[in-house]
Amino acid sequence: MNKTVKAALMASCLGVMYQAQAQMAPPKSIFDNLSIEIQYGLNNAISPTDGITSSDYSGFHFFQAGFTYHIDDVWGVRGSFAQTKFTHKDIDGSGVKYSKLTLEATYNILTAINNLQQPFDVVAHAGLGLGVGKSEPLPGEDLIGVAQIGLMPTYRFNAQFAVFLDGTYVNHFSQDFGFDGLGIKQGSASYLNVGLGLQYRFKGN
Repeated sequence: MNKTVKAALMASCLGVMYQAQAQMAPPKSIFDNLSIEIQYGLNNAISPTDGITSSDYSGFHFFQAGFTYHIDDVWGVRGSFAQTKFTHKDIDGSGVKYSKLTLEATYNILTAINNLQQPFDVVAHAGLGLGVGKSEPLPGEDLIGVAQIGLMPTYRFNAQFAVFLDGTYVNHFSQDFGFDGLGIKQGSASYLNVGLGLQYRFKGN
């Protein structure tokens, strides 16, 4: 093979490599798939209700902040920190405050069904976590396990901003305090959080 042919082949190979490199997408930053959110809303006591009226301890005492890593248009991983306070509407010093960290999987239901992302979607989420309960009338803190599941209707104004309504059923394991802050025998509790929130995605699609 003469030098002219070798030079032509080398030039062709270099040209193909240059074109391939030019067409390759630049490496993604983790922020390209990341969104953050905040929400505030209602907490509704469900169980246990021995010796109390659950509605007396329910109210607008729920706050949550978190993030979601969007694996694709359907699946994601969500981490959150939440605080929920149950306090009697008429009795001072009666109640309990929970703080929890949770990690969940998220699933965009309508996007999965229609195979197309759209302004309105319903996001299902479920996961586990750890929490701490602090009683008002009793000393000490209570370390608890958390399991939760919820639905989150979401409306996207554009590729970055969205508003949502998040309804989440929360169950606590190995719990020592009831909603009034006094000791319980059953060792578990459940409640419902309903929050109105705002989500911001760092980079739109």
